Amino acid sequence: MLTANGVTRPLVRHSGTTRPRAFPCFRYGYVLIASLCVACATPAPPGAENVNAATATMADIDLQDYQLRALETHIQRMPDGPERDYFAGMLAARSGRFGDAVAQLNRALPHLRESDPKRAAMALEAIATAYRADNQYGEAARAYTELSDHFADQLDHFPADDAALARILSGTPPQTISWHGPVKLKTSNNPIGSRVAELVVNGVRAPWLLDTGANQSLVSRTFAERLGMVPLQGVAPVGSGVTGRQSSVRAAVLPRMQVGGAALTNVVLLVIDDGNLLIGSGPDAYQINAILGYPILKALGLVTFTRDEFLAGEAPEANGRGVRMYMRGLTPAIECEVEGRPLLFTLDTGASSTDLSVRYYDMFRAQAASWKRQIVESAGAGGSSKHDVYIQPRLVMEMGTSTVTLKDVSISPIRTNAAIDVLFGNLGQDFVGGFESFSLNFSTMTFSPGAPRRIQ
Repeated sequence: MLTANGVTRPLVRHSGTTRPRAFPCFRYGYVLIASLCVACATPAPPGAENVNAATATMADIDLQDYQLRALETHIQRMPDGPERDYFAGMLAARSGRFGDAVAQLNRALPHLRESDPKRAAMALEAIATAYRADNQYGEAARAYTELSDHFADQLDHFPADDAALARILSGTPPQTISWHGPVKLKTSNNPIGSRVAELVVNGVRAPWLLDTGANQSLVSRTFAERLGMVPLQGVAPVGSGVTGRQSSVRAAVLPRMQVGGAALTNVVLLVIDDGNLLIGSGPDAYQINAILGYPILKALGLVTFTRDEFLAGEAPEANGRGVRMYMRGLTPAIECEVEGRPLLFTLDTGASSTDLSVRYYDMFRAQAASWKRQIVESAGAGGSSKHDVYIQPRLVMEMGTSTVTLKDVSISPIRTNAAIDVLFGNLGQDFVGGFESFSLNFSTMTFSPGAPRRIQ
């Protein structure tokens, strides 16, 4: 739902059927690294060697394109020094090893501030994101302040929304978790095809959407009032992914939240107008009131989805066939092979269906003659818009030893100026629905699919 860059999932209609579609608002994009001339950079500190110019150029390209396995190979060939620390820290951030990312990037920053302002900007944004992932909001706010004061012009887009949210939360204690038993919650599908579980929060029983694509947990304004929550001072700007119109989001802190046998404290919830979480219109409209997102899922460590349960704590992984999991900002991503090419996709249990990006289109556009053209209407905060997409009738994806076949997958032939542009697409419920169960382990950063789903 709330993707790594968004708070609304606008309505999408395909030939009479309704599907939610992600149009992100909180931006965790990547920026093009222009400083590829390593030979002319400031000399490395005493005892450290400069990275070979060709190697550094290739590493910059791999970082820009999220070719993380290739980046890892290049790092292994680099001598110790601030450049290696920079690339290793960026890889750590995109691999979900946020503590390592902060340590390595902070070692590199003194050199980068003097020699390479673009890399310094990249490093500071990654540090801020890592601190947010670990609920260290004050540290994140300080990193954003330095980025804003000294390096904002080095980024194609300064993350003003993320920086504003970090400032609002700067005095908030970190979230904690304690265990009093395992998590074992019954789940069901809501009318838009997303998985929900009932939770009792502040005495209010309601369905919460379980959303790996949400970079923060989220509640509607009306639901926040039912919970008795008082928003913190300040607002963060949010732009509609459809209309570009600006709205605002506030933040509140839940002192205690029980999720099965797990007790969490200092839980941050974003509060947004009800209309931004209303999917559709008229009598078929569906109001989302509560979303359980990345910070809580990460705290639970290992989470498993079965056909009708959400498990954590003592829940076993689906099997031993785990594949590496990465991060695009605060959204998990996994690698799948399409026609023998390893491609990285975000994993979004809050999305009912899979959508492919312009990067996918550019790679496979020679096959466009076999795809259908359709006009899709997307509605969100501030209005709606219509645009053309391609529909690929059949898509076969390989992930480790598992195979998933999807039907009628939408492909954007142009940039949407949203988070989906960064990787090759966003995997939704149609992808994970191909398995009897699946697990995300945020401790080992692995995704483990279960057995192929039996068709009844």
